[in-house]
Amino acid sequence: MSFAVVNGSTFAVHLLLTCSATDFMATRVWGETNIGVLALLFQGSLLVWTAVRYDRRADEGHAPQEEGEYR
Repeated sequence: MSFAVVNGSTFAVHLLLTCSATDFMATRVWGETNIGVLALLFQGSLLVWTAVRYDRRADEGHAPQEEGEYR
């Protein structure tokens, strides 16, 4: 459940900022990179990080595999 809560709330905040604070999200940080691009990169890295944690936690509940068995 925490996977959906974290990523859903992050997506909601990003969507609200994109719709309501367009000038803020378009603020250039360096070169052609703006705050919107940085927020999107942060959201993507958070998605991958929580997915990896969720996958590891889900694997802990399974019994260990036997020696000759492949995944």
